[in-house]
Amino acid sequence: MPISMSREELDHAYNNSLAVADSAKIIEAWGVASTAVRTKNTAHNDLSYGDGHTVSFDYFSAGSNTPVVAFIHGGFWQNRAKSDFTFIVPALISAGISVAMLGYRLAPFAKMNEIVEDVRAGIRAVIALVTKEQGNCPDIWVTGWSAGGHLAAMVLDEPGVKGVTAISGIYDLEPMRHCYINDKLALDEKMSKDYSPLLLPQSSGKIIDLFVGGAELGEMQRQTIDFAAYRKSCNAPGIYSNLSGLNHYTILDELGLTNGKILASIKARVL
Repeated sequence: MPISMSREELDHAYNNSLAVADSAKIIEAWGVASTAVRTKNTAHNDLSYGDGHTVSFDYFSAGSNTPVVAFIHGGFWQNRAKSDFTFIVPALISAGISVAMLGYRLAPFAKMNEIVEDVRAGIRAVIALVTKEQGNCPDIWVTGWSAGGHLAAMVLDEPGVKGVTAISGIYDLEPMRHCYINDKLALDEKMSKDYSPLLLPQSSGKIIDLFVGGAELGEMQRQTIDFAAYRKSCNAPGIYSNLSGLNHYTILDELGLTNGKILASIKARVL
């Protein structure tokens, strides 16, 4: 989109932590819950698929021949880690869905093209592991939050990916290029265009379900609204849902709780 906002305005428009007063407490609670889950699953933690400690995945099995969901964490491509989000795993396992938590290189140590390639390699590594353990691997459903929503949309065309659930994602990178996020991300104009799902051809055969919170920043909501409209114009399948009252952080409860709306949507797609 043409940028009509100043740097200062964009900095505030995409500062989710500032917008949610208790975001630090929410993230701290995620960490405590995630650590508890990871300590019960050590055999399949930190399985390397590339160079660097972040280029790895954790795998939580719900049993043989169960559907597999791969989760891609957020953090504006430069913060957070897969281990911060393990709290979402128990609800998926209880539903009979195996879970792969993908890590990837972060900016400024990797450019956007390298980050996307990491996620693609991670998906291939998950497929290889499941195939080795049970002889075959069903097509994987990919989900991601925030920057992870962007990355999930970027790998929809990867072989072995059945579809995507993108939560509070970024689909037009151009605003990122003009705000504080680019201090580490270092997007140029070409990279911004080449890696914006809103500007890329959309498959008419694979689903992207889009979720965003009704209490999120206006720009975060606009990103999802615009991408949903673009997908619709391409006759690309999937739903759009604005979840009333949820902010950029509380929306993940809808994936991490057994009665969550996002979890219900994923169950309907894979079970």
